[in-house]
Amino acid sequence: MIAVIARQQVQSLARQRVFLVTAGILLLMTALAGVIGWSSHDTIVRVYDQATVYLADQRLPAPPNPFDLKPSLSLLSNMVIYIPLIGALLAIVVGYLSLADDETTGIGRLIFTRPVSRSSYVAGKALAVGVVLAATMVACLVVSVAALLAVNTVAPTAAELARLGVFYALSWLYLMAFALVGMVTVLVTNRRPLALLAALGVWLVVTFALPEFTSGLHPVASLNPIVDPVSTSQAFFRVTAKARSLSVFEQYKNASAQILATAMTSETTGHVALRALPLVGAIGGLGAAAAGLVRRHDYSKGTSDV
Repeated sequence: MIAVIARQQVQSLARQRVFLVTAGILLLMTALAGVIGWSSHDTIVRVYDQATVYLADQRLPAPPNPFDLKPSLSLLSNMVIYIPLIGALLAIVVGYLSLADDETTGIGRLIFTRPVSRSSYVAGKALAVGVVLAATMVACLVVSVAALLAVNTVAPTAAELARLGVFYALSWLYLMAFALVGMVTVLVTNRRPLALLAALGVWLVVTFALPEFTSGLHPVASLNPIVDPVSTSQAFFRVTAKARSLSVFEQYKNASAQILATAMTSETTGHVALRALPLVGAIGGLGAAAAGLVRRHDYSKGTSDV
């Protein structure tokens, strides 16, 4: 029954224009990350070539090629920003649609006229969401590999492919947490717009408010995966920084920077798997909340569109 519900939900999402547009934007931004990397690479190479010629005329030794000192995966560092911004919004939309449409159309009432348990229902929905988000991450991985091949003119090594795989697996976990947020907000409220606004409120708090609170960074600066906190010298932020390990966004950002080798020296300590623990804990808590809420949810009333 879980597989049946999951298959029906995947087919439903494939017909949703909102999902298709959001997923397309994420893939476009993934390609854009490669274009930005290629543009920067081309500009720096041309400047380096001209500097080499000038230094040769002056009988001076040329410095080493800057790209020989730069990690090859660093051109994808913008993905550490795009996933929490665009990817998290995609995940919220997917999780939200997976439950909201059933209530609005009355399908939820019809489903429970059959011998379907509430736990199987929510498990099937979560499985469908996970499959859709995993497929999106695989597509992003393919685009990223193509970008690396175009910029570096050589295929990524096995080690680089493994690191990319770990990065997108971590990103999938991050997106699953926000998909569950979208599901939980539908079960908490009986108005579709309010449910979506509540989920977006959680996204704003996790992405902007908490990093500013725990790191002393301005909201925009908190998105940068390679900057150090600028206000931790203040007594207030020295106290709030102790909760930084619980910030899902901060741990995702730092773990991703480690995987892509763009982390600052102060952020290279700590194992990536340990940084993923807050994500796993959030997914477990949200999954349990969804399972508990769906058992008490009244599908006979449906969800209002206004």
